Amino acid sequence: MKATNLASVNLEQGSDIAALRQIALTLTEAMRFTSFERTRTVTAAVELGRNAIEHGQKGRARFSLTEVNGKPALGLTVIDQGRGIEKEKLDPSRDIVSETGLGLGLRGVQRIAARFDVDSGQEGTRVHAEFLLPEPQGAVEQIKADALAALEAYNAKDPTAALTEQNRELSEGIADRDLLMQELHHRTGNNLALIVALIRMSKTQAKADETRQVLRELETRVGSLSKAHELMQRATDSTDLDLADMLDEVTKNAERAFTGERQSISIRLICPSLKMDNKLAVDIGLIVGELITNAYKHAFKGRDKGVITIEVSQKDGEGLTLKVYDDGVGLPDDAKRPERSDSLGWRMIRTLTFQHEATLKVEGQDGFCVEIKFPAQD
Repeated sequence: MKATNLASVNLEQGSDIAALRQIALTLTEAMRFTSFERTRTVTAAVELGRNAIEHGQKGRARFSLTEVNGKPALGLTVIDQGRGIEKEKLDPSRDIVSETGLGLGLRGVQRIAARFDVDSGQEGTRVHAEFLLPEPQGAVEQIKADALAALEAYNAKDPTAALTEQNRELSEGIADRDLLMQELHHRTGNNLALIVALIRMSKTQAKADETRQVLRELETRVGSLSKAHELMQRATDSTDLDLADMLDEVTKNAERAFTGERQSISIRLICPSLKMDNKLAVDIGLIVGELITNAYKHAFKGRDKGVITIEVSQKDGEGLTLKVYDDGVGLPDDAKRPERSDSLGWRMIRTLTFQHEATLKVEGQDGFCVEIKFPAQD
């Protein structure tokens, strides 16, 4: 059974925990959890939410209807933008307990859940837990209908929750009007193409190496946006974009921007044809453009040639995995973590990754490798 999203809660301050608790209570009651299991599941949800706020700067919780071994289950995914959990603390022999709050800890949640997974690194943590519904249960569609009806009743009692839902529906309505925005896209695309041309002219005339480097980076960023608009204008469905086409344009634009360097750097793209929401495709294109730029700048110091590889893979029913890696000098053991950098490029990468509830990992051995895993699209 494909997971069905039911509700989500932004986790930024203490008051958000109350909303998280009420939604967890509403769903567990609608799904007929026993009193004991309801208490345990709600406690687990509150603990994960509290951890995201206290240790992860901010986060988001998402409830879903899923299954474990063919049996319906309530899924809960919590992601944050913190500095991650130290590897030794993820050792199964040790308990992970929050410094404040209920003290249940991730290990306690793992004991309660039917399925549990933690993905953590310097760039944030993703925790996913699934809790089996009590037996017997009716058809999955009926469970879903009951859950959504309970949430609707809860929102009717809570003006804040109702306003949040209205804002979400308004955003979706705006997205559905893409066809009415075609003229704006056309004009924007033309303006971006003109800006890229002006940047290239300025780069040709620039004399200082530092100035040329800044213009190359700017050309890559604006060029990626320009090509994205161009592809959206070509697409028959304005809400979808082929990621392979997008990344092909990004790599060509990057090679063009950095042409004329003394080094011989080639870019290899491995990506099947993947139709997806144009915002996600554009954001992935922007991320790839930034990572290519970083590789050109840092990966091949002292070398006259190298290869940058962009690899995209996706299994049926699962999310998308993006890997950008090179055969350059890698990252010294004592080097600062680049993914925590305050540079514009890395801030953009972190923000776009978080917006799509993706997880990011960085490795610096045998070259530099960035891996980003995006959850499956609804």
